[in-house]
Amino acid sequence: MTVPGHPQHDAAQPLAAQGGGAWALTVARWPMATRIALLALVPMLLLVGAGGLWLRAQMHQSLLGSFEQVLREKAQRVSARLQVDGQGALREASGAADEFSAIYAGWYWRAVTAEGAVLRSRSLWDMDNLPTEPPPPAHAPAGLRRATGPMQEPLLALTQPVAPGATGAPGQPGAQVSLTVYAPAAQLLASMRQIDRTLLSAGLVLMLLTGGLAWLQVRIGLAPLRRLEALLAALRAPHGAGPDVAQHLATPTGRDLQPLQNELAGLLAHNAHVVARARAHAVDLNHALKKPLALLSAQASAQPQVASAEVQHQVDAMAQLVDRYQARTLSDALHAHPGATGQAVDVRDCALQVLRMMERLHAAQELDWSLVENAAPAGTAPLRWRGERADLEEVLGNLLDNAGKWAASRVRLTLSASGDAGRQRLCVDVEDDGPGMTPEQLQSAGQRGVRFDETVQGSGLGLAIASQIAQAYGGQLQLRKSEGLEGLKGLGAQVQMEGLLLPAARGGRDAAV
Repeated sequence: MTVPGHPQHDAAQPLAAQGGGAWALTVARWPMATRIALLALVPMLLLVGAGGLWLRAQMHQSLLGSFEQVLREKAQRVSARLQVDGQGALREASGAADEFSAIYAGWYWRAVTAEGAVLRSRSLWDMDNLPTEPPPPAHAPAGLRRATGPMQEPLLALTQPVAPGATGAPGQPGAQVSLTVYAPAAQLLASMRQIDRTLLSAGLVLMLLTGGLAWLQVRIGLAPLRRLEALLAALRAPHGAGPDVAQHLATPTGRDLQPLQNELAGLLAHNAHVVARARAHAVDLNHALKKPLALLSAQASAQPQVASAEVQHQVDAMAQLVDRYQARTLSDALHAHPGATGQAVDVRDCALQVLRMMERLHAAQELDWSLVENAAPAGTAPLRWRGERADLEEVLGNLLDNAGKWAASRVRLTLSASGDAGRQRLCVDVEDDGPGMTPEQLQSAGQRGVRFDETVQGSGLGLAIASQIAQAYGGQLQLRKSEGLEGLKGLGAQVQMEGLLLPAARGGRDAAV
């Protein structure tokens, strides 16, 4: 729909054409190598052309100036032999033979008086006048003119006024005479053409050399870009080099292209991280849904009927898990602090709920589940943590579920606070009295999918998920041998997460579930 008073722009019309810059759009479509080469060659061409023309003009002017000086000297010598008698007739004094004596030798002169009397050199013989072209040669002084000799040879002529002496009164000037001296110009013109050919050849060689150097510069300068293109193509190929290509991107390529290469390497790393995180979310969701299903299965196995309230509670929990993982995937929860705007969570209340669920899930093992809350000395309020309750439940559930699978008789959960007054951290410590881990197993524990005993049910993702959530809240997961349960060698897992509020001081209280 067209609104009156508002101009409409054709989407198909190029933007550059609308602004009158269609040529800029055309140039922008050229390959980068072509644009760089033209950027180097066009100024060089203009410089070489202008410099060649200036040098040609200077050399031509020098040759023609020297030729003019020769003609002026010849004119002075001829004017010294001219005389005007008493009747006003112009005569030439007798003298030795010179270049103006040989007939059609190429050197001529012609003198004309104000009354029209004409006197010419012997070399002209019967030629009364020589045709002279009005325009002078290029870069020649103003007095020089082109002319054609009796044998159609090229000549250069110089006309200037002279004052011959009067006969019978030596030293007295006679009437003014216009004297024109002609000289052969074939050799001079040949020298000028040779200069033109030399300058043209030198310019072409210089342009070819410049073009070759520009091509070499483009080839060498764009080599890193071609390598980046090849590496990216190999990365996109179905059977390419994979992660090794991203490692090759760290190779130095020079100060100019290094920022671009660093950005590409960062982009590839970010994309790989996003893809890996999306896959991890799908696996984590699968792992998280197994807990409510396992709990329902355990209750269904223990009794003929399962309470509808319990079924509804677990179904709601699974629905919340699906919504939570979908929101985490869309909002990129691992790159933004999830607890920045979360509500305060009662840590003890959340831990008690998870402990009751774990007690029902591992009821067949008859384990002793206990909660210890080590509060700070100041204040009496319970530990409260600013974050997503579902995140805390998942951390507790994964650590307690893992401890329940391996514990022999006892699992202990300890809640405490750490850090200074300005930056409190929540510490969740889960210990069991199971077989524990060797130092080698402690090094590799927590990696996604790593399992040390295939006979125990699990997927090897619980510790990895807990570590991932802790990192999202600026914390970490640490594994060690259990030190709190005396005489036992079980496993201790401690998670620290930022965002703790109002650390309580309720003393060390042992709450048995």
